[in-house]
Amino acid sequence: MTSIWTQTELEAQITLWKQAYTHCAAGKSFTIAGRNLTRQDIGVIRDQLRYLEKELAKYTGAQAGMIFVAGVIPRA
Repeated sequence: MTSIWTQTELEAQITLWKQAYTHCAAGKSFTIAGRNLTRQDIGVIRDQLRYLEKELAKYTGAQAGMIFVAGVIPRA
C-alpha cells in the first residue's frame, strides 16, 4: 500500500492534531488550516488522528490503534 503522505508529514500532522485535541479537551480552541476547532469537535479530531495513524502504519508496518492522546484538564 502507498500513501499520499510522507512519513515525516504524517508525524508532523499527528503532532498538530494531538495539540488540537489537548487544547479542545481543556476548553480552548485551536486553528488548523483556517478551521477553528472547539471542544465539540473532539470527535472530528479523533477521526483525523485515526486516519493519520492508519496512513502511518503503511510505513511502519505497525497495527493501527496505537496512538494515545493525552491531555491535562485543569481543576476548577
